[in-house]
Amino acid sequence: MRICLITAHHVSFQPRILREADALSEAGHDVRVVCRQTDLLLTAYDHELMRSRRWKLQPIQLQRNGHSRSRWLIEATRAKACEQLFDFGIRSERVAIGAYIRGLRAAVKIAGAEPADWFIAHTQAALPIAAAAASRWNARLGFDCEDLLSELGTDPPEIVRMIERRYLPACDYVSVPSAGIAARLAGQYGLEPLVLYNVFPLELAREVPKPGDRVSAGPLRLHWFGQTIGEGRGLEEAVEAARDLGDQVELHLRGRVTDAYRSHLESIATNGLSIGMRDSQAGRPCHLFFHPLVNHEEVIRSMDQFDVGLSLERPDNPNYSLAATNKMFSYLLAGLAVVATDTPGQQEILGRIPSAGFLYEAGKPESLAKGVRRWCVDRAALRQAQQAAWDAARSQFCWDLEKEKFVSLLN
Repeated sequence: MRICLITAHHVSFQPRILREADALSEAGHDVRVVCRQTDLLLTAYDHELMRSRRWKLQPIQLQRNGHSRSRWLIEATRAKACEQLFDFGIRSERVAIGAYIRGLRAAVKIAGAEPADWFIAHTQAALPIAAAAASRWNARLGFDCEDLLSELGTDPPEIVRMIERRYLPACDYVSVPSAGIAARLAGQYGLEPLVLYNVFPLELAREVPKPGDRVSAGPLRLHWFGQTIGEGRGLEEAVEAARDLGDQVELHLRGRVTDAYRSHLESIATNGLSIGMRDSQAGRPCHLFFHPLVNHEEVIRSMDQFDVGLSLERPDNPNYSLAATNKMFSYLLAGLAVVATDTPGQQEILGRIPSAGFLYEAGKPESLAKGVRRWCVDRAALRQAQQAAWDAARSQFCWDLEKEKFVSLLN
């Protein structure tokens, strides 16, 4: 079959579309991916990624700097004009989508330039593009709902819901990353989504040593990663917990960080300048380390230098609270013990493998510290949790198993 996957983001930092493209290509299908490229650094990661891929990438370059600056200016002007019309009260679908999706015309042109049996959208911004291409070629339409963007707080909810109401009924299938999100879409639109967890292929951990082959001595090394190190991710309470544990732990954060936010976390680490910090903790330093952003495949390979993975999703965000995020599955694959906030999405996973880590109440750094302290003093228990994580990733939560559901669905 000929299959076209479409995303509004960089493929190098959208693991779900990357896994799907690889799986379909391995199954013998003719695969191309249409994406937007808006960031020079992530574009470089995209190029590096494609050196080892057999499928075709067709980017729409919209970088503010560089040779695509003129296109960026044109698309930014169009989007701004649509935003003003929308705010003025002209709420047509055309105006709404034009305000929401920069590079819409170019994306529709590229996606629809070649026939395909399936056009599959990743994220709501890609749905109108995929739908237009599917209509042109009388093809099937699929949608992977990675996030409930109308509830995320980063996208205009009215426009996102407009897109969902218009295009979801036309989809031949909808996939989601958790049972919680599936239930939400079922209630809103009467769908029966397919749950495809944010799991990864075992190949990504091929060079990672088993937990029993690693050295476990010195401070316990706690690890968190993300594209951006910033507010609203639970990092302040992780620093507080690390302060409470003192020399028993190190806290390692990987991702992009502004100077201002780095200074903010360092001030908490050094001086205890955070809400909820006890006076008795003042002057007790946290060993805090920052690591640069790397592509996701390199992140997993680097995890053998850490002991515990932190998945700190916020319960007050309806999307993230229902999601079973790629962080947790990355930690499992790398054989790290898992610490997670008690959101429904994370309960969905750790409830099935409780020996791989523990849940704690979000906003309670003392609970986080209490759970980690047990591993600090009992390295045998830590090793058992790491082994349980390692085993679960290979018996339940890996793309090698999950992809069969996806490929058979399209077939």
